Amino acid sequence: MGKAGVAFSALIDIGRIGLSVYSLYVKSMLGSSPGYKAHCDISSYITCSKTFNSSYGTGFGLIGPLLGEDHILNQDNGVYGIIFFLMHFLLVCFAASKLGFCLRLLNSLALAAGSLWLAYILFYVLKHACIVCIAIYGLNLLALLLDICQLRCHSAKQKQRVARS
Repeated sequence: MGKAGVAFSALIDIGRIGLSVYSLYVKSMLGSSPGYKAHCDISSYITCSKTFNSSYGTGFGLIGPLLGEDHILNQDNGVYGIIFFLMHFLLVCFAASKLGFCLRLLNSLALAAGSLWLAYILFYVLKHACIVCIAIYGLNLLALLLDICQLRCHSAKQKQRVARS
């Protein structure tokens, strides 16, 4: 994969961070500007505003009922996205060891699990579509696949080095 893989991974992370920041912006505008219409609100079915403002848009819909709505861990999902995507970005840029690749993969697996949960909520509980959310789910899947490929390539290179010794 090399430098191209690193650049592509970093680009995916920047996209995910940007989408998470946008989700926080939309939620903020909805709370402060009556009549605000987000660019991602296309119809009554394809709407990010309803998703971000739902009880599942904060703490994945799990933290509030478990720890309380005012608990410090009960943050907008976009905050969690920024934290996880930034961690992944830093690992991509600065951790080229096997441990770094494994940590990236664990990060991506956690994000994939979160994406599956939120996709289920989006389509089967809320029963609408959110373009921003779906884009993040797709980028999470892409990052996971890329992390798997990069870990496999790194492991193969390590085996070749050991074989030459």
